[in-house]
Order: sequence, then C-alpha cells, then structure tokens
Amino acid sequence: MSQDVDRMSVTLPPDLLSELNQVVETGEYNSRSEATRDALRAFVTEFNQQTRLSGTLSGTVVVLYEHEHSGVTDEMSELQHDFTETIVAVHHVHLSDHLCLESIAVDGAGGRIETLLSRIRPLEGVRQVKLAMVQADADADADADAESKVNAARERD
Repeated sequence: MSQDVDRMSVTLPPDLLSELNQVVETGEYNSRSEATRDALRAFVTEFNQQTRLSGTLSGTVVVLYEHEHSGVTDEMSELQHDFTETIVAVHHVHLSDHLCLESIAVDGAGGRIETLLSRIRPLEGVRQVKLAMVQADADADADADAESKVNAARERD
C-alpha cells in the first residue's frame, strides 16, 4: 500500500462478518480491509450529504429498527409529535417478528430535517437511517408556470 494508514479494530456480529467475507470472496476486493475502506468511504459520503442541509426540502427518511429494544417505538412516536411542522406522513411496516421499517415523509427547513435525523440515529435498536431528498421549491415552480403561460400567449399572438 502506497499511502500511510492507521489501524483500528472493529467488532462485528458474526452474520455481518460472514457477509463481508462473502463480498471479498467474489474477487472484487483483495482483503476485508479493502472492502471495509470502500464501505466506510460510501458511508462518510452519504453521511456528509445528510448534514448541513439548507433551504426548503422534501423527501423521505427511511428507518429500519428492532422494535423489541426498550423504548425505540415510543421514541419514534415522540419524534413525530416533536416534528409536526416537518413530518408530513409516516408509513409503518412490520418486516418480521422484530424488525420494523418506517418511511417518514418530510417537508420543511433543511436544518430541521437534519435535527430529526440526528435524533433518530442514536436511538438504541435503530439499524439504518436513509435520507432521500428532492428540492421542491414552490416559488421556482410558480415562476416556471408563469413563464410557460407568457410563452404560450406569445405563440398565440
């Protein structure tokens, strides 16, 4: 390896380590370390895309969690009450005996959405949090509609 590296230790559940080994065995990666570095780069990139959010945004927060963990279901419900100005709708699905998936439709200030994410991530039992955002600026849509109407009127004349 041509660059300096620091070593760290990671503790993984056996099933996740097995999945990592299977990925390496495909031949796409020379080692678990290489596969782990690639996964960490993707994680850091995704995390950075979910921070410093600005403007008015719309999208979905997808949360996978183990509902058997003490309090996680209550905490998810409490967050819905704390973010009523941002959360538009919630869809709750039972994936298995112990896993739940919540799809949370959000619309509002980017900073407020970021705060919601920062409250969900550390909850015990939460396995994954994903954010898919679109910039739905109503003023830009209104401007585009008005411009289209003006152009259509010019074409008729």
